Amino acid sequence: MRPVTWDSGIRFDDPNLRWGSPSYLLEPGDPGYAPPENEETTQPKGTHPMSNNPIPRNHKVLLALAEDAADGCAQAQDDVGLKATREDDLRALLTNLKGDMTAAPPVPGLLYSYDMAKMQRRAAQAALRAKDAEARKFLIDTRDVLKKVLGDAPSAEWVAAGFTEVGSTAVPNTQDERFASLNALALYLSQHPAYEVPGGGPLPEVTSARATALHGEVSDARQGVNDADTAQRAARDARDAGHGALRRKLIVFVDELQALLPDDDARWECFGLNIPANPRAPEPAENLELSPAGPGRALVSWDRGARSDDNRILIQIVGTDTEWREYGKTGNVTETTIKDQPSGATLRVKVIALNGSLEASDGPEGEIVVE
Repeated sequence: MRPVTWDSGIRFDDPNLRWGSPSYLLEPGDPGYAPPENEETTQPKGTHPMSNNPIPRNHKVLLALAEDAADGCAQAQDDVGLKATREDDLRALLTNLKGDMTAAPPVPGLLYSYDMAKMQRRAAQAALRAKDAEARKFLIDTRDVLKKVLGDAPSAEWVAAGFTEVGSTAVPNTQDERFASLNALALYLSQHPAYEVPGGGPLPEVTSARATALHGEVSDARQGVNDADTAQRAARDARDAGHGALRRKLIVFVDELQALLPDDDARWECFGLNIPANPRAPEPAENLELSPAGPGRALVSWDRGARSDDNRILIQIVGTDTEWREYGKTGNVTETTIKDQPSGATLRVKVIALNGSLEASDGPEGEIVVE
């Protein structure tokens, strides 16, 4: 699990979010962790295994398989006699998801649109936090001014002014309550203009007009977050629909190959698939990347080795371990978090692609200093 702060960019409806002091987010391997719909650590029910060639659900692995299949079609689709699924079919579905940045003008795909929607949502949340902080400062300044006329003790007059904490004159604790306080305060100051402090002087402005303007600005920022939430959900649904269409096409593709190729035909491998009667060890994983993931943790990501359906993660603490030791297996994914490592240690990582019980000949290595 990792600590969560107000500006962490975490969705409030994330099933892995736990509020408290401190708040934290559950991660894969933590008790009670709920995986997202597209996360796959083991082959789920309905993976559609065919000829030792299951069609993955994990999005990154699915894209890698589709690229291999499209490359194979470019070489052998006519030789094999493919009709239901051709290279152009797969390329179109891949372009729909990945876009074509080499085109003029560039064509953004559904993955890019989703990433942009996430960024815009984070920006909208940041804008709301900033505007809410401004509102809170205004409420603090206003409270200091009103204490001179209303006194320090809670009263009905304080409540009318928007300070609604029971038995207190404190600024409300939540954004929703502060938003409501701005509205109440705008009305209250309009009815008590003698309490106002005009802007432009040595003291902060405390006026009905300022409260009204801030209320409108916070309202706009809140609407911006709602709009960004809606846009992100729509982009996510479109991305998932694109992955679903690609996966269904790959199922049709493998079904057609089953009808066209003998189970011992070597041409299965040119499509990135196993020879059903004689599966071989997968190609090694590639492009290993390590990045910090919080105290004692490291995020590991890599590119799938062709024909792999699992991965072994090997680790070594430099200066402590004399040999590689197995951290665990990941299933058919290309990203995992290594946990519970000594802070300040240099962690070395290797990924070995698997195909059932068959292992790639080697795998990429990398190292990182653990936070």
